[in-house]
Amino acid sequence: MIAKCIKGKGFRGAAAYDLQPHKSLLLETNMAGRTPRALAAEFGAIRALRPNLSKAVCHVSLSLHPEESLSVEQWCEAAHSWLQGMGFVNNQYVISQHTDAAHAHIHILVNRIALDGKVVSDAHDYRRQEKIMRELEQRFSLRQVRSSRETLRAAHTKGEIEHALRTGEASARMNLQKIIDAAITQRIALNAFCQQLAAQGVTVRLNKASTGFVSGISFALGDVTFKGSKLGKGYTWGALQLRGLLHEQDRRIEEHEQGIGSDNATSPAERDRSDKDRGKPGGSELAGGSTNQELAGADSAFTRIAEKYLSGRAGDRNRSSPSKGLSR
Repeated sequence: MIAKCIKGKGFRGAAAYDLQPHKSLLLETNMAGRTPRALAAEFGAIRALRPNLSKAVCHVSLSLHPEESLSVEQWCEAAHSWLQGMGFVNNQYVISQHTDAAHAHIHILVNRIALDGKVVSDAHDYRRQEKIMRELEQRFSLRQVRSSRETLRAAHTKGEIEHALRTGEASARMNLQKIIDAAITQRIALNAFCQQLAAQGVTVRLNKASTGFVSGISFALGDVTFKGSKLGKGYTWGALQLRGLLHEQDRRIEEHEQGIGSDNATSPAERDRSDKDRGKPGGSELAGGSTNQELAGADSAFTRIAEKYLSGRAGDRNRSSPSKGLSR
């Protein structure tokens, strides 16, 4: 189960999206209104208690894998678990279900301002959501999604997932993650890594000091650029080195990898020992077998669904993320 939470300013727009005619069902609310206009007026009356709070709207979606489903009663139970776990115990809310998507999901629209005028804290909300999602997966025997701390790929946003499902085209971030993963399945020198990515239309940019010290890496695909950290924990400069990327300024390692060097160069065994003496990764430590296995299974449910549609959209009509974006 994936949770995607957005805080905003307008109740009416969110209510209109959640309660689209012929596309959604109103499951439950503690408010009198049944239309976006009426609900917005009620929300506004409580919002007036805190006129200086710019973002009083909390809008969350809870989503399942396309092959999973919950009853209306179970969805409402899940929604209340989320509300209580996030501290919304005395707040206006609307729970609705969209019926026009490939994956079952609900929306919860809630006022951050409680009926007594207090504002519900949003501190560490992403972390708290993850905990609730993992508990709900166990309660309803749903697919277990790995948390963001366990995954090396950054969770894709709701917009990226919906775009992929709607158009059949992967987002730039999805494409970059796939291209980089394919290029670093084993130890590889930086030059060869850059060449492989360039063949796929990706430009690698290093954040390098005048001394030659590299502190970061970014990737450009077309007119879109991502820092490695924005692709996920497994795509930072340090993480890529642990996965097998050999920095070319360490010439001894690069020469050993490519099988070149002068006659009086040190032997591979001596180079490995030297690397270890200097505290640098050497030999099998750079192979990254377990790290790459972890990466292979690190996709969020949303990511797997999007990729399923992208690889065989026509045959798979019969998804959706990872979560903060998406809470995983």
